[in-house]
Amino acid sequence: MKGKVAVLIPTLNEEMSIGQVIDRIPVEHLSNKGYEMSIYVVDGNSIDRTQHIAKEKGAELILEKRPGKGAAMQTAFKRIDADYFIMIDGDNTYPPEKIVDFLDLLKNYDIVLGSRLRGKIEDGAMPKINIFGNFALTLIARALYGKKVTDVCTGFWGFRGETISSMELVAQGFEIEADMYAECSRHGFSIVELPIDYRKREDRPKLSSIDDGLKIGLFLFKKRYRNGRG
Repeated sequence: MKGKVAVLIPTLNEEMSIGQVIDRIPVEHLSNKGYEMSIYVVDGNSIDRTQHIAKEKGAELILEKRPGKGAAMQTAFKRIDADYFIMIDGDNTYPPEKIVDFLDLLKNYDIVLGSRLRGKIEDGAMPKINIFGNFALTLIARALYGKKVTDVCTGFWGFRGETISSMELVAQGFEIEADMYAECSRHGFSIVELPIDYRKREDRPKLSSIDDGLKIGLFLFKKRYRNGRG
């Protein structure tokens, strides 16, 4: 057995896509390679059929009463024990098939990021203001924390299990990726990026380009200089 893999999918009203995401996870292939696979949908009070579809597809459901993606991920990380963690958004914009490559890279690295900006972005998947915002936030993150990445806001991450227990995550909302990056940098974990293709989501995005971008930028500064820590 190569180890336990926990695939964590944060959701909020993703009935149009969650079934496709679960179906695309290469469970059989990875099980044949010797991994013990578990899929968890970490849901933040969806009012559509997200939870029903997730259970119908065989995923384990973790319910988070507190609002925010960060709160959901913190709950999942604390509740689950695994050798490897994969976090992927539930909107079917990221390629779950790449989990195979993530796990191969995690043999040699602590953290894997799926970089949209190094891969192919489908027309209409990321407005120009979002591309600029991601680029600017990544430059800020690199300047503050020193770890060279190209897509700090990606929703596709892989972790070795021991890294999760070391991280002191505090972000409640969409700042969670910036929080994970900051903690990885603070602990000196090795990070590698994997170029990925990024698809257009079928419904309207939940993230506000300007408001959430400003929150993420402010979070990076606050986290860096909180209590004099870096």
